[in-house]
This record gives sequence, C-alpha cells and structure tokens, in this order.
Amino acid sequence: MRQDNILYIGDKIDLIGERSRIYKAMIEDVVENILYLVGVPKHSGVPMPLHVNDEVTLIFYRESGRYITRMKVAGFERKGEARYALLFMVSKPEQDQRRGAYRLTSRLEVQICEYIEDMEKKLTGYGDVREISVLETTSSRDISVTGIGLVTKQEYELGEKRLLKIYFSKQRTRTLPFLICGKATRFIPWPGSGMNNVGMQFFGQTKNMNEYISRYVLNEQQKQTKNRRLVEVGR
Repeated sequence: MRQDNILYIGDKIDLIGERSRIYKAMIEDVVENILYLVGVPKHSGVPMPLHVNDEVTLIFYRESGRYITRMKVAGFERKGEARYALLFMVSKPEQDQRRGAYRLTSRLEVQICEYIEDMEKKLTGYGDVREISVLETTSSRDISVTGIGLVTKQEYELGEKRLLKIYFSKQRTRTLPFLICGKATRFIPWPGSGMNNVGMQFFGQTKNMNEYISRYVLNEQQKQTKNRRLVEVGR
C-alpha cells in the first residue's frame, strides 16, 4: 500500500532553492532506494541553479495534504540533451500543518446558495437541489481539497455558511453541479471595484467528496505543469 509520506517514481514535486523560486519537476527514478533522480527544472528557459552539496526544499502532494522535506544534491547525470540531478533526502518528509492542501488556481462556475441547517448531512457530491434559492452566480479564484476562493459582490461575516454548487465541467448542460457546504473564513474587499474575495472552507463532506476534489486538483496541477514545460521547450 502506498504511504502518503513516501516519494514514488512519477510524483510531481516543487523544488525551492535559496532564492525561494519554485520549480516544477518530477521524480524520474529512485536509485538504490536512496537517490532520487529529477530532471533539472527550468523557469523561463533558465535551469534551476544547482550544485553538488546544495540543499533544497522539496514539496510533494497527497490527498491528505502536502509534505515537505529537505534534499541534498549528490551529483548529476546526463541522458542525451537532458540533465538530471541526484537528490539525497536529509530530513524525513513532514506534513505541512500551515495549510492542509495545495491550492490550484482555477476558474470554475460556482452558484452560491442559501444554507439550511444540517444540509451537509444530506449531501454526497453530485446532484441538484432545485428548491434552494441561488443568491449569486460567480467564479472561483482557487480551489483545494479543504476550500475554495470566490469572487463575489456580496459581503460576508466570518463563519457565514452557504451551499455551493460547483461546475467542474465547462459543458454545464451535460453535468450536474457538485454540491458542498462552505463556511466563510476569509473576506477581503477590493476597494473601488464593487467586488470582494471570500474564502470558503468546506465542511461536512464525505471521504468520497474529498477524494473527488483532490483528484481534480491533482489532475489540473499536472496539466498546468505539462503546459508550462511545453512552453519552456518551445522557447
């Protein structure tokens, strides 16, 4: 059984060096169970500055959240035109307690609806609740397995609850909304724009609902990483 705090071949990772820039990469291979082979990542076509004995922060993501470890550069390999770094783990991966999950920048259509007491006990994910009035149709700014950031014209008190209808598919006519309850944990007005940013923390969701959102976030993250790599290769 795969363990959340173990790195595996194919894992998408973030590497952070001394300049705090985040580089996207992937675990290509594990050598002798101690060395992790990673293609030297690039940003705007410029390779990440890495040298033997440099230490970097490595972040990887699981459904349960994100994990952080420190790695040391043990050496390099070259395969054709590609250059790879061999990383040695110097600290045990620990789950990041500051934020439970990776937040994906994503514009999804969301309908903010009235919340009825104990509504979360009746929700299992996809469906429709036609009798619940829609207060506002808007879009998301980011989403994670723990919550969603929304652009809204409404004002919110912290702790206010809403039913959220999230349309994960752009072909709205072919899909039912994903139903989940959210509680306002962050509210930031944008002066002069008439718009606000509200952060909604999900609550009352089932394990299957968490897994669905987590799969969406991870799949979209991988797509974004692949697109960035294609752009860099084309430069």
